Amino acid sequence: MRFTPGLIFLTLTLLGCGGSGTRVAPDGGTADASADSGGSDAVVPRRPDRCAPGHTGAPVFRDVTADWDLDVLGGRVAVADLDGDGYVDLIVHKIGNHDRADFTADAKTWPYHILMNRDDGTGHRQFVDRTVDSNYGALRTPVAGTGRSAQFAIFADLDDDGDLDALSGTYSDRNAPDTDPGDRSEILLNDGAGNFTLEAPQAAVRGFDDDRAVSTAAGTFLDYDHDGHLDLFMGYWYFSYGMSLYGNPDRLLRGDSTGAFSDVSLPMGLDTTGAPGTRGASRPSYGVTACDVDGDGDSDLLVSAYGRQWNQLWLNTDAGFVDVGEASGFDADQQMDYSDNEFYRCYCQTTGVCTAPAPRISCGTAGWNAGIDDQPWRLGGNSFSTSCADVTGDGLPDLYTAEIHHWHIGASSDSSQLLVNQGLNADGVPTYARPGNDATGLSVPHVGVSWNEGGIASDLADLDGDGHMDVLLGNSDYPDNRLLYYRQLPDGTFTQEAVADGLDHACAPSVVVGDLDRDGDLDVVVSSSTARDCSAAWPDGPEIHVYENTTGNQNNWTRIHLVGAGAAAGGANGSAIGARVVITAGSHTITREVQAGRGTFGMQDELDLVVGLGDACVIDSIEVHWPDASGSVQSFTDVPANYGFSLHQGGALEYSL
Repeated sequence: MRFTPGLIFLTLTLLGCGGSGTRVAPDGGTADASADSGGSDAVVPRRPDRCAPGHTGAPVFRDVTADWDLDVLGGRVAVADLDGDGYVDLIVHKIGNHDRADFTADAKTWPYHILMNRDDGTGHRQFVDRTVDSNYGALRTPVAGTGRSAQFAIFADLDDDGDLDALSGTYSDRNAPDTDPGDRSEILLNDGAGNFTLEAPQAAVRGFDDDRAVSTAAGTFLDYDHDGHLDLFMGYWYFSYGMSLYGNPDRLLRGDSTGAFSDVSLPMGLDTTGAPGTRGASRPSYGVTACDVDGDGDSDLLVSAYGRQWNQLWLNTDAGFVDVGEASGFDADQQMDYSDNEFYRCYCQTTGVCTAPAPRISCGTAGWNAGIDDQPWRLGGNSFSTSCADVTGDGLPDLYTAEIHHWHIGASSDSSQLLVNQGLNADGVPTYARPGNDATGLSVPHVGVSWNEGGIASDLADLDGDGHMDVLLGNSDYPDNRLLYYRQLPDGTFTQEAVADGLDHACAPSVVVGDLDRDGDLDVVVSSSTARDCSAAWPDGPEIHVYENTTGNQNNWTRIHLVGAGAAAGGANGSAIGARVVITAGSHTITREVQAGRGTFGMQDELDLVVGLGDACVIDSIEVHWPDASGSVQSFTDVPANYGFSLHQGGALEYSL
């Protein structure tokens, strides 16, 4: 039923019962709402109903980089509201530069930038560079005009003070000690205004007790034990690239209320000390993502592995983390026929020990290692990023992987593709189907015979506001590689939209989304690469571009900002990382999860949930499943669309836009 036009009733309910002032308790019973909030049945003035005019077809984007006064170079991007003003700021890092920052040089050449989203005084938004003033590049031993070496950053509230702190990730190469400045990954605490202070040195974050160089390639935040303190999972690339098949062991770090972390990898079951070729081996991780894949309320871990080695899915269980990559089907696509691998064909031609068609490449002495390259553990994908979200609308989180796939490696190498969640098997493991890109419409265009699919970055986001997730795939580093946008159609398949929709960006190694102008739709920020053939696309360097979504908010939408009650109150972490929101609006049931850090080198979307509602002008219900020990749920009914809301755990749903 509809409530009276002048009021919106915001209540805590036991799901399915409609009982005001109750919440779901751990044993499935009910507990008084005052346990969360001191009694939070709330009545606030209802704002007028709104209904968007509607928009069908592809969203239209506009390159507004110049309008934002943005003129920086970089290959990795993240967005986060660093000063708490409600507008996401932009954080940029360059690729392939491990030097310390020289802040006396031209700012455009700096290896990273902290760019604040500010009003110029006329209502126009622009990015203001506060890299130096923010102290993001702080050194343990200060050097005038110099900043620490850093390659990516992800953000969340680590010390329970209500603002977003940072993991600043530093990739260092043990094979190049002469160029290693000695900097390592660090935790930086925010004062609330976007000014950072180095936390005390932590061996767990920096890498190892002996402070050795380590190939930090990714990070993601989660609260794996629901204690209200955020934890950190870090992924590492090769131990020695080109000289070993080993990766540095990925590590799970348990956080406390101060922003300090301790290594709990082995006690929690994340043991990767096995030999190469075994399921328990460390492999070169290029991306990590945290997501509740089995729907039990806690975060699981996804590892995107390079070198065609198996991906890992670490399921969070009562007994610790268990790798179910094989059982779930996430590890690889199971295409094992390597007969069209040109290196294999060369091996057969030059040795005569096997029979294969004539190779289509010039054969050298290397390229195929018999007994290794023909093994299942080396017939997967060159995986970079995995995005996790409910794509099919059934409430189950699906996965989309970004993979580099070369023509000369053949069909055994995995392509970027959608993995559809089929639910839990008899052992409680989520299983994934791979319908294939031809069936889903997610095929990557091949130009010529010697094609390269350069899938590095991926994102799942509803860009047209119709209530269905779309796919962004950042291809880079090879000829004809660019950002690809696939819009989901009503029948669940996808269509690749032409670059005429405004997202025209060559060589895109990193992509994130956020509502930069707070108008109710998702804008897109894309980085660039100048590696290999991409230097021709960006002759002035790897530019960062902002693409404004000009039509997404012509469909109905809502925006939800979540704040957990924190560990001291027995609630969820302050950033609500891991919270699951289920929205019912007309014919739409939409499930979203709050995530911080995704894929390769820490891409991060806006933490606020910007949700398209299609033609639904009123939200029938919003359920917020908090990531706390009690599994508490808040439910709200009859909420008007086309407004922004803020929700502090246990409190009322308050208007913010």
